[in-house]
Amino acid sequence: MRELKQIEFYCKKCRKSMKMAYLLTGNDDEPVLTGMIIRCHTNRCTRVMVLKKYTEGMLIARADNEGKVYI
Repeated sequence: MRELKQIEFYCKKCRKSMKMAYLLTGNDDEPVLTGMIIRCHTNRCTRVMVLKKYTEGMLIARADNEGKVYI
């Protein structure tokens, strides 16, 4: 597996990019994007998410080989 340097967020419902990425710091216990509101940018999808208890380790575990996380 290649070394991930950033993780890109994708909508789980419509499978489109949310045009947002997170640069990894190396600390797996660090909370990420706490309180940030992430909205899907497509016209048909109306998903809005707030990441509250996500850590960097959780994002790495959910990422695929290309660094995509579907939330």
